[in-house]
Amino acid sequence: MPGTQSAPAQHTISRLPAAALVALAALAALLLFVAPAKATFGFVAGWGGPGSGPGEFESPNGVAFDSQGNAYVADTYNNRIQVFDRCWDYAGGWGTLGAGAGQLNSPFGLAIDSHDRLYVADANNSRIVLFDDSGQFVAQWGGVGAGPGQLSHPLGVAAGPEGRIYVADTDNNRIQVFDSTGSPVAQWGRFGSGSGQLNAPFGIAVGADGSVYVADTFNNRIQQFDSAGAFVRRWGSFGSGDGQFKSPRAVAVGPLGEVYVADTNNSRIQVFDSSGAFLRKWGSDGSEPGQFQFAVGVATDGAGNVFVSESFPNSRIQVFGEPQPTVADLIEAIEALGLPHGIENSLEAKLRAAQRALDRGQTRVAENNLAALIAELKAQSGKKIAADAAAELIETIEQASTSLACTR
Repeated sequence: MPGTQSAPAQHTISRLPAAALVALAALAALLLFVAPAKATFGFVAGWGGPGSGPGEFESPNGVAFDSQGNAYVADTYNNRIQVFDRCWDYAGGWGTLGAGAGQLNSPFGLAIDSHDRLYVADANNSRIVLFDDSGQFVAQWGGVGAGPGQLSHPLGVAAGPEGRIYVADTDNNRIQVFDSTGSPVAQWGRFGSGSGQLNAPFGIAVGADGSVYVADTFNNRIQQFDSAGAFVRRWGSFGSGDGQFKSPRAVAVGPLGEVYVADTNNSRIQVFDSSGAFLRKWGSDGSEPGQFQFAVGVATDGAGNVFVSESFPNSRIQVFGEPQPTVADLIEAIEALGLPHGIENSLEAKLRAAQRALDRGQTRVAENNLAALIAELKAQSGKKIAADAAAELIETIEQASTSLACTR
């Protein structure tokens, strides 16, 4: 991991080191054997605030994740990339203002490919810059212009299937597609408001099926294309109702194919299914948790958490998701399996041992208890416990164990 800057100052949002808001909201409950509440999607954690120190931002925009769960943030007006580990603690960063190799001038969009290489939409340099997984400069391409392979103030970038890189070439009102070496392979779009036309596209995302979603910002809509650039559908219009937008600046695709939109000037996030049907929304104007002032970026990680970056004046990252599983949830799940009492008692004993360890602040011991529980479930899978039920319970326990690791 890159680590070129000193340790961060105190975070400005109420947040204990790393994911303590994840863990202590979820795992504090993990230590109380109360009837589990229904899981609800909501605020999990946040960090940042205006500044130039480690963990501070001047208008963060794009967020992307590597295979280890580390989060990379485009700290736009500090002209740098900051990196946070899977517990969302500061882990390093790089970048200085300039146009040289590896320098940046207002980085906006970010994308990470299957090799954990980071692509940066270096907006004011009108180029894409590629870094390896340690933050070392690899390559760059673009340059101001409207010809194939040239760019004009690109603000969005996404990694698609077969190593292709999709770029929202904002001031050229088009999408350009490159191979992993930076050679242009396709382009589509021109200025306008008709189907397939664009007006300052800021954000772009690619789904697992190759569908391309574009935040067509000044047309106040989302457009969907297939991987070859053929128009599929569009949705949205100017307004504040469900499915309407005011300058949407970013789009992301979740693990189930749902589409998240940063509805910037409405201070909210809207969620749609893959065909554009409205599902839900959250947010309002303000600086409290769950509120936004200029939500300019949205991204999802492998666990289904949603990350929202805000421009001035909040200059922060907020994370939203489902509460982590509690011990009470795990016990309820085990009891629902209808196991022989001996096996059920053995499994629950390991959970209670994990709770006692957590009461004493011994997170490593608690993790070991959960690891023993997983081992026993695997041993009984397909025997005393149905294989699919065991697999589901193991996944839930692993989520709890991940939260425990982030409380240290």
